[in-house]
Parts: sequence; structure tokens; C-alpha cells
Amino acid sequence: MKRTLLGTDLWIEQTSKQAFNLDTILLADFASVPYKTKTILDLGTGNGAIMLYLSQKSKAKIIGVEIQENRYQQALKNIEMNGLQSRCSVSLGDIKDMPYREIDMIVTNPPFFKVTEDGHLNPSMELQIARHEVMIDLKTLIESARKMLRFRGKFCMIHRPDRLIEIMSLMNKHQLEIKRLRFVHPFINEAPNHVLIEAYYQGQPGLTIDHPLILYQAQNVLSKELEDIYGGRSYVTHITKQKRKT
Repeated sequence: MKRTLLGTDLWIEQTSKQAFNLDTILLADFASVPYKTKTILDLGTGNGAIMLYLSQKSKAKIIGVEIQENRYQQALKNIEMNGLQSRCSVSLGDIKDMPYREIDMIVTNPPFFKVTEDGHLNPSMELQIARHEVMIDLKTLIESARKMLRFRGKFCMIHRPDRLIEIMSLMNKHQLEIKRLRFVHPFINEAPNHVLIEAYYQGQPGLTIDHPLILYQAQNVLSKELEDIYGGRSYVTHITKQKRKT
């Protein structure tokens, strides 16, 4: 299935099992790219959606890492379909085995759920790997990201609030200083179901908690901010700034 990449002029092709979701869109909107960024890694890139989004916010070289062959091939195809081969590429393999070092920025939308004896796994192995910690767990992900980041390199992630204490503990252990958090709520009167995290390797202490992101005003009625995110506010802003500079 081929469709436009929401909020941009780009195209993306995907199967039903590869479809990117709201997590991808929220992370891409949240992840601000510092002006001097030269290299960005997208860990667990899937079909390359976050790479495509970030290509609209920066002129940096963007590298996706994907362990599943079919998703890797789809990401390559999506890069080529949009003519981004000079700036975007994908590596096939395990995140913890990647040789990349001194990376300016890492983004990731990792599997959220632990694998437990009584856990209910999707019968599709492709979806198991995408949603559950079958191939990589949170500890290994954070350890690997730390090894690949340069001094004061940036790390952005979306995850579940019920694992935030675990995330904070692991990041503290690996000298990733959390600088910004944003909680995502389905409705204004409901608890958050996602948290967006920005950290820096050996960053200075000091945490900012952004105002909550509320997704819906009422059942099936988007909030104004989610409408703006879907409309591509991050990418419109970047393109406008580039035009002013020229």
C-alpha cells in the first residue's frame, strides 16, 4: 500500500504489518534536531518512516538500523521512492552489533513490552519483534545507544510511562542526562499512555517537563495540537526557516 507521509510531500509504501502508527508521528514531531547535527541514527527504523520525517527537519545524514529483512528492504525502497539516497541509508542487523560511534543524535521507537511467561504475544513474529522485547530489551538498547553517541550527543525516545522509573535508572547508569519529558494523554482527564524523552550523553543536570500533549477533545475529535502535528507543523517550520536563510 502506497500513501503520502502524513504532514509532508513524501510518499511511503508499507504492508499492514509494517504500518507506522501514532508513536512514530509523535516522536518525529518531538525530536528537535540541533542545527549542527551531521549524523542521526534511527534504531529500529522499520519501514523508514521516522527517517523520512527527519529528512524534512535537517540536512544531516540519517542512518536507519533494522533487524528484520523485509522491513529493511521496505525502508530502502521508501528512501529510493523519495529520492533521498544521498542523505538516507539503512543497515541490516542487530542494534548491539552496529559499529557506529560518535553519532550526533539517536532516535528510537522501541518495543514497549517485556516478554513474560504469561504474556500474550502476537502470532506474527514480525509484530512480536516490533512490539515486544524479543530481539532487544530496554537495558541493551540504552547501553548500545550510549556507546554510539558522541559527547553531549542527543537521544530521543518514546515509551510507556509505567516504565519511566526503569528508563531513568538505566539512563542515569549510562550517563544519559534526561533534559526534557513530555507526557501524552488520550484525553485531558485520563492518565498518560506515552512519554516522550530527550536526553544527552554527559549532559548538564536540569529537567524540563513540557506541558501535556492531549490527543483528543472528545471521542473521535482531535485536539488542536494533534491536528497541527498531523498537518506537519515541525516540517513546515523547518522549511520556512530554510527559505528565510536563502
